[in-house]
Amino acid sequence: MKNLHIGIRPTILTIFTLIVLLTLFVTLGLQYYFSQTIALESVEKDMKKTASNTSLKIDNIENSVTNIVTITELLDESTKKPEELLTHPLTNKFTTFMSSYPFIYAMYIGYENGDFYEVINLDVNPSLRVKYNSNHKERWLLLKVSQKATQRIQENCFLNKDLKILRTTSEISNYNPTKRPWYKKAFNDSNIIKTEPYQFSNFDSLGLTYAKKIKNTHNIIGVDVSLKTISSLLKSETDIKGSLSFLLDQDKNKLLASNVDHHISKEEISEFINQIKLKNLSISFNEKIYFISNSILVSPLGTKSQLITLTPKEIIMAPYNEEITYAIILNLFVMLLLSPVMFYLTKLVSKPIHALEIENEKIKNRKFDEVIHINTKISELSSLSGSLVSMSTSIKEYEEAQLKLMDSFIELIAGAIDAKSEYNGEHCNKVPIISIELAKIASEAKNGVFKDFTIENEDQMREISIAAWLHDCGKVTTPEYIIDKATKLETIYNRIHEVRMRFEIVYRDLIIDYHKQLQNTKDKVLLEHNLKIEQQKLIDDFNFVATSNVGGEYMDQKSKDRIKMIAQRTWQKYFDDSIGLSYDEELRYEKNDSNIEYILANKKSHIIPRTNFSQEEHDKYNFKMEVPKDLYNLGEIYNLTVERGTLTKEDRFKISEHVIMSIKMLEMLPFPENLKNVPQYAGGHHETLIGTGYPRQLTKEQLSIPARIIALADVFEALSSSDRPYKTPKKLSEVIKILSFMVKDKHIDKDIFELFLTSGFYKKYAEENLTAEQIDEVDVNSYIS
Repeated sequence: MKNLHIGIRPTILTIFTLIVLLTLFVTLGLQYYFSQTIALESVEKDMKKTASNTSLKIDNIENSVTNIVTITELLDESTKKPEELLTHPLTNKFTTFMSSYPFIYAMYIGYENGDFYEVINLDVNPSLRVKYNSNHKERWLLLKVSQKATQRIQENCFLNKDLKILRTTSEISNYNPTKRPWYKKAFNDSNIIKTEPYQFSNFDSLGLTYAKKIKNTHNIIGVDVSLKTISSLLKSETDIKGSLSFLLDQDKNKLLASNVDHHISKEEISEFINQIKLKNLSISFNEKIYFISNSILVSPLGTKSQLITLTPKEIIMAPYNEEITYAIILNLFVMLLLSPVMFYLTKLVSKPIHALEIENEKIKNRKFDEVIHINTKISELSSLSGSLVSMSTSIKEYEEAQLKLMDSFIELIAGAIDAKSEYNGEHCNKVPIISIELAKIASEAKNGVFKDFTIENEDQMREISIAAWLHDCGKVTTPEYIIDKATKLETIYNRIHEVRMRFEIVYRDLIIDYHKQLQNTKDKVLLEHNLKIEQQKLIDDFNFVATSNVGGEYMDQKSKDRIKMIAQRTWQKYFDDSIGLSYDEELRYEKNDSNIEYILANKKSHIIPRTNFSQEEHDKYNFKMEVPKDLYNLGEIYNLTVERGTLTKEDRFKISEHVIMSIKMLEMLPFPENLKNVPQYAGGHHETLIGTGYPRQLTKEQLSIPARIIALADVFEALSSSDRPYKTPKKLSEVIKILSFMVKDKHIDKDIFELFLTSGFYKKYAEENLTAEQIDEVDVNSYIS
């Protein structure tokens, strides 16, 4: 996703769409905001009306109840006690009042002596009939509590609507009205009192009691009003469907009534109150959003209550949402109509930009000469096009200068490597000639293994060229005395001269010993004979050592043993060999208290340890060459007993290591993508096709065609060169024959070798780079299968 890009045309269209959508969003947002404001004002207006109506009706209830209490209190019958349940003169008036005002649950009189007389409306709540096991024919319940003997007896009389007795019951009761809050509060007040809401004992409902002390007595008349009546009132006053109303006691925030059928928890009530305190416009309740409003109601008796109303937002906003929906559809329709116009207008901008993109791609692909100016009426794009043309010219000139500098630097390195040692000749300069031409021939072949090999552009050709020029760049790290090591004892100089001086010393010692012995004997002839024998043996031994030092022939075990035997001869030194040494020599120096030295030796000081080597790094590059323990071993016996040539295994590794160093050096260079294969091409020229080469032991399948071409070029140039001081120039036919043997041993690619011959390039190269004496006839057909 991070590489995802979109074109200029979709971008402009997207920006246009976003601007239109943003404008639409802002417009609709403002419309929604003002719609909600209007809706809230409408709700507030409706709620004020509801609150006013509710307050008026609650006031009517309270006024009615207070009037009933006042009227009853003024009646003479209110001071009398009932002799029997139906003999109380207020019974008929109580039932008449409660029939007229169904919100009255009960009317009663509490007497100073603890007697109690009550008329209950059984139609107020169904749970009353359940509690008293009453049927629907029983309309009224007369209840009298009085003291009889030692017990308080409650008498219950069930009446029908015509006040006829249907049945009576009695039970023991401990009810005493003088202990009740309403009695106590009214007893101490001359006015009508109203209790706080409390739970009625006869059924599950909250209610209020209105009470007043009867004049000239200590008796209290009371009227109970069920708050469920007010809940029903709230339901009837709700104009908006789904609105919720809650009437709370303002002081204690206790729920008095609501139009909600299910139970409302204290936590929910607290949340309503908190939202009102925070002055929030809406609240979430029962997974719905409601507008919230609040009104304070004051009763005729001066008590305050709080009316909280929740109005469903979705219902209030429904008509406004419909208008917003129409506005969205209209705006989208307008956008749809404008889309073709915008599509055409964006084309005027995007077309020259796409054209500039094509020109920019030409610069990216370094096709500088193909970059053209784009004609457009947009001045900025026209200027940009002109800049691209100028930039392509500048980049081309800069790149050509950089390539020239790079090529010169590469040739400089190759020339320095060739100049470093005469043994290298012009190897680094001539291998590219062979490699480049042979790569071109292979690219044009189009058959066999070369059918898929094509040099498509100058970059690919340059990649092969640089690899060929730098294939031996690691030789800058190889000491000259290793590259040029012509004798076994050669280091910075040929140490055979040092060995010869030891033989010279021993030779003189023999003469000195002869003269010493001559003073003690008269047999001069015998002494001279022995002297000549020893001198000749010494001369023969040195000649053998000197001959072995050349390393021209294979050294068998017998010859090795003779070197070791010669090494047992000793000579006497007189000077301290521990002084005049470098710091490194001192570290390798092995103290010897004896003045007797061997004429040939392997000493500790001859061992130069390998430092700064990392096996981890070796493995990281996938190098599989075995690395000798020591960097160099200069031991005289060790070097003189080398079986073939002049190089020890340490010397051979050091020379072979140039490929390792070439790979490391080339892989450290930040080659661009078009030259990324240079290390791989250059680093494979000492590999074979069967995994026996070095440094990675790759096989044919792991070696690219350019790598195999450079490998052949490397061998052919080394065999055919006429500028090496260590060998006589070989004839062309001899070189080709050696190459054919290497093909059979799978050291050189057979297909490339045959292409080299059949193309005739071998002959062309020879004519331009070999001496006339080297060029002879080659039977090409004998090497073609």
